[in-house]
Amino acid sequence: MIYYLLAALIISFINIGLLMIINSKRTTSYYTAMFYVMTIQIAGHYFLAQSTNVSEALLANKIAYVGAVYVPLLFFLGELTICNIKVTKALRITLFAISSIIFAFASTAGYSDIFYKSITLVQRNGMTDFIPVFGPTHILFNIMLFGYLISGSAVLIYSLLKKKNFSYRNLWGLAAIGFFSIGSFFIFRELGCDMLAMPAIYIAVEFIMLCIIHRIGRYDIEGTIRDTLEYQNENAYLSVSTDKEYLGCNDIASHYFPVLKTFRVDSKIREADEFGSILIRQIEKFNPQDGCLIDYFQYGNKHYKSVLRPLHHGPKACGYLFRIEDDTKIQRYIKLLDKYNTDLATDVQNKDEHIQVIQEQMIIGMANMVENRDSNTGGHIKRTSQVVKILINEMKKDEAYRNMNKFFNAVVKVAPMHDLGKIAVDDVILRKPGKYTAEEFNNMKTHSEKGAYIVENLLRDVESQELVNIARNVTHYHHERYDGSGYPNGLKGNSIPLEARIMAIADVYDALVSRRCYKEKMSYAEAYDIIVSSMGTHFDPGLKKYFINCHKELEAFYESCGE
Repeated sequence: MIYYLLAALIISFINIGLLMIINSKRTTSYYTAMFYVMTIQIAGHYFLAQSTNVSEALLANKIAYVGAVYVPLLFFLGELTICNIKVTKALRITLFAISSIIFAFASTAGYSDIFYKSITLVQRNGMTDFIPVFGPTHILFNIMLFGYLISGSAVLIYSLLKKKNFSYRNLWGLAAIGFFSIGSFFIFRELGCDMLAMPAIYIAVEFIMLCIIHRIGRYDIEGTIRDTLEYQNENAYLSVSTDKEYLGCNDIASHYFPVLKTFRVDSKIREADEFGSILIRQIEKFNPQDGCLIDYFQYGNKHYKSVLRPLHHGPKACGYLFRIEDDTKIQRYIKLLDKYNTDLATDVQNKDEHIQVIQEQMIIGMANMVENRDSNTGGHIKRTSQVVKILINEMKKDEAYRNMNKFFNAVVKVAPMHDLGKIAVDDVILRKPGKYTAEEFNNMKTHSEKGAYIVENLLRDVESQELVNIARNVTHYHHERYDGSGYPNGLKGNSIPLEARIMAIADVYDALVSRRCYKEKMSYAEAYDIIVSSMGTHFDPGLKKYFINCHKELEAFYESCGE
């Protein structure tokens, strides 16, 4: 029988080893603790069997009671955990206190009669055992066992009826173990052979528990996630305390940053060290209210992405947790993509500029076609375009127009198109050397409306809507007068678009200072007086100061043209 108990003790130690293999990466659970206390209890039985006197027998019995009082506690807490019933700290402390009190009473044996009034040593089957006379506090041990039996049954029934988020197979297995082990204890104690029977029962319980614990691992979602992430992890993790002391790192971090092998745990991170200064810089940038800090850094010839979060121990933040991943491939890809985008943008810009030049040449070409048909206005398009540019340059100096560069550039661009509608006017009228009759003049006036239609269709699909609108307004309304006496719609004042009001000054000024087949050119002074005196009737008086300020530049331009 001594060999039997020794074999049971050895097997129990082997089961602990198997448990470490099955549960190697899990935190210590209630069931893991159960294995240790059951082994202690078997050891107590083995020592009792070899005891030679009452003192040795009582000491061995006290060792066995470690398992007797704490195994039911651990088993019940494990059952609650399996059933996903929250185990509060207060409940754990209370149950542990009850078991500890009962163990304290059991420890008085030999010194007091409150747990055992007396014991008698006996020899059975070649080993020592004893027959006790129970004291008044021993009933607490029986009450505790019955209490766990009833509570465990209640948890089993409640979980089967109310809860679904656990494995019924595991629960039934645990229930069978609980009823079998506690029931067997009472039966064999009454038969007087519990010292022999219980080690075998504990070994059987351990074997069954190994199977259940192996199955429980599949239902432990937090542990499964942790194991999966660790297996698949390619990121470096390291932790730093709130006092900027190095706490540790994983193997990947040591591989990425070999300098970490020189960092001493619980020592301040050295700012003089290149990698240490990177960590401290990120800690100083971290704002706890943001929850995390994402940063990028280069170390050696590689790029890294760092995610910094608070490090928690329980509910309290105690430092910083760095998750660092190798970002080199992505950064190289981004640089390659940036270069490609830059080259593409440059290519697009060059092609866009080329298209713009072609469009402008087409516009100028069409305008020149019209001008070549009109024997009265040679060079008019080129000169009026320059007058518009000079006048607009003067307007740009005014603070009131500081945000209108895009508008002004568009006006300059479409100025050559202002008379494009003349392409639809009959040659007999367009090339007439003298003055028009009333009927001919009415026919000529239609060129503004026709021009608006032409430019809108010409530019609609190749230019922005804003530029199309400006071109249409210039061609349509440059013959309108500020006092409402112009054509084609008799618009008045500011209801005439600004671009048309600018074009009107350029158109009339060029007509005044240029020679036509039906008239001689007018002096600059006369043209200046006519334009200025017509401000408020023909022209927008708001443009008067700009014309006055640039009239000398206009005269210089026309002198350079030989006009």
